[in-house]
Amino acid sequence: MSLTPEPIFDIQATHGEGPVWDEILQELYWVDIPEGQYYKGNMLTGNAATFVVGQDLGVLALREKGGIVMGVRDGFGLYDEQSQQLQLIEPSPEQENALVRFNDGAVDPFGRFLAGTMAYDEVSCLGKLFSLASDQSWETLEHDLYITNGMAWNKTGDQFYMIDTLQHCVFAYDYDPATGLISSRKRYIEFPKTIYPDGMCTDSEDGFWIAFYGLGKVIHYDSAGNQIEEIVVPAPHTTSCCFGGENLQTLFITTSRRDLDAQQRKTYPLAGYTFRVETGIKGKIEPRFHG
Repeated sequence: MSLTPEPIFDIQATHGEGPVWDEILQELYWVDIPEGQYYKGNMLTGNAATFVVGQDLGVLALREKGGIVMGVRDGFGLYDEQSQQLQLIEPSPEQENALVRFNDGAVDPFGRFLAGTMAYDEVSCLGKLFSLASDQSWETLEHDLYITNGMAWNKTGDQFYMIDTLQHCVFAYDYDPATGLISSRKRYIEFPKTIYPDGMCTDSEDGFWIAFYGLGKVIHYDSAGNQIEEIVVPAPHTTSCCFGGENLQTLFITTSRRDLDAQQRKTYPLAGYTFRVETGIKGKIEPRFHG
């Protein structure tokens, strides 16, 4: 299959990440981490809006009752688009730790919001994985991570997958639906030390779609971790992806221009844009946070 991505919306992020599809309103959300803001684009009208959060914004997800849950520099927060105000959950994980920020996350099939942190220096092993419950209580699930990235579950909800970019792999865990606890970590899909997996999503067949920072590609793997196909994007730093569109067969891909020099930005003028590509494979509707 020939998969050719095309840019959408007239927004060039510094470091685009974390796309989330709203299947009800046919809108796409994505974050711009260092700019402390997110974008919302309507696929029916082609219009997009910017919402300023005010601090480094790693990840967002939709709430079942409306509004947005976020992982930001200072912890977990709830954002109201009407007032454009961020309300931090007090206390929050790593709230007083200036060395780290939230980076990526996702909502599990049972309505919990899992999100992970990373060190600002991008090399220290200071990252942790947290789970936020509907009553706004949270617990720490994992320690000693480098760059927490792409998170997803299988269809039955008893396997959890998470990328650690600097460990160059997708980890798989047993996942307890009742408690949200993880166990029995194993390296599920491994990559060479020169390859940096970033964000990812899974499809309705439990296949993986992984964005690789520095490769300019999203690569599709089957549920067993075997490579099927790749999508080449005209931007070297592909950061994440999600399924959406009317039939959930459109893959949305975010990119970054943060680490490009002046010449590279001329060579890759679309770096920082968000792209779409029709895959012929159906994704799945992502759950919403129950809190």
